[in-house]
Amino acid sequence: MKKRLRKKLHKGEFRELGFSFDAKFKTDTEMQVVEEWLQELAHLLNEHSLEMGGGWNSKVCGGFITRERGSVTPEEREIVREWFDEHGQNLESISVGELKDAWYGW
Repeated sequence: MKKRLRKKLHKGEFRELGFSFDAKFKTDTEMQVVEEWLQELAHLLNEHSLEMGGGWNSKVCGGFITRERGSVTPEEREIVREWFDEHGQNLESISVGELKDAWYGW
């Protein structure tokens, strides 16, 4: 496959990596606490030029974290995972996936 096509299709050296996460909030967690948690997560992601797509409600939050261009590094994934551990007092469970291809890793 030619370089131009690999770039257009995000293949080979142009592959972009990201990771998924799923968080389950404790049943008695108030919506305001959930919203504050999400604001802090957004601030962390913004500090590291990361982006998230996904959804949330008062019980669960899940999504895929990547960056606009390029890949998430293993170090950045670890920073986010550690943040989840530090800010998990209102979480019943949290799972953080491995780095995978953001375009074709499904």
